Amino acid sequence: MVMPEQRLHFDERLVLLNVPAENKWELIEHMLDAMMEHPALADQPHLTRQMLIDAVHAREREQATGLGGGFAFPHARIPKFNGLVVCVALPEKPVDFHAADGEPARIVCLMVVPEEQPQIALRTMAMFARLMSDRVGREIVLSVKDPHALCGFITERVLGKDESVTAHDIMRAPLASIHPDTPLKQVTRTMLEHTLDAVSVVEEDGTLVGEITSEALFKVGMPDFFSQLKSISFIREFDPFEAYFEWESKALAKDVMRHDFCALPEDATLLEIVFELAVKRKAKVYVLRDGKRIGVIDRILVLDKVINI
Repeated sequence: MVMPEQRLHFDERLVLLNVPAENKWELIEHMLDAMMEHPALADQPHLTRQMLIDAVHAREREQATGLGGGFAFPHARIPKFNGLVVCVALPEKPVDFHAADGEPARIVCLMVVPEEQPQIALRTMAMFARLMSDRVGREIVLSVKDPHALCGFITERVLGKDESVTAHDIMRAPLASIHPDTPLKQVTRTMLEHTLDAVSVVEEDGTLVGEITSEALFKVGMPDFFSQLKSISFIREFDPFEAYFEWESKALAKDVMRHDFCALPEDATLLEIVFELAVKRKAKVYVLRDGKRIGVIDRILVLDKVINI
């Protein structure tokens, strides 16, 4: 997982159990203290405790790092930082990291990586998230009482693996669901409400059957010749939405949905996802499990995950 030129620093000195902390800032400072005492940072005299505190605090202010399920991943990207340093803490009592599901964190991983290589943070976060999503793995982490044993388990299950970031790692839950029999007027209202350029059409059991884009809706009812015009200066009386209003009152989602949407399995790689979005110019990638839609990925989400991590 770690780039060849980057050395991973993680051992039992960076595993903290039963850490007393009233809030996330206290917990983060305990973890940073452990990092500053580790030889990995002693070899980088330009790095100060205050520099790390400022970097982690800045990241926390930008976006909450609680990933849900009782897991949080605070981190910092430091210019010209040498290596990858990971500290894992189990607080004495759960600490609020403002996760979307509202669950406070019982397991916290703090990581410092080079600013120039954010993909290291993304891969490591993905591997930790996979472990935390596994009930057995999560309970093992919470039950181990020895720092050495917990260090070995995390190294084996997370840091020792070399796996690609997948669709499941970066997808988000769909913001809306459209049934094939949804009236077109309701489709447009739903897309407006959630500011969606494209929305998936699914059966009641979650089977993905189509996609509706704002581009397709905008062109409904327009004659073919209209899209070929270079100028409209000679047209005086033409309402481009006349046919739309005549038709939309009785139209349903299935009447306008397209079938050439992009669907990928949850183990699809980041490269496959970017190819569909950037090269094939798909509006969204729908993530499927057994034919059922479980998530969605668009360009902004990829940029946020990869660039703004």
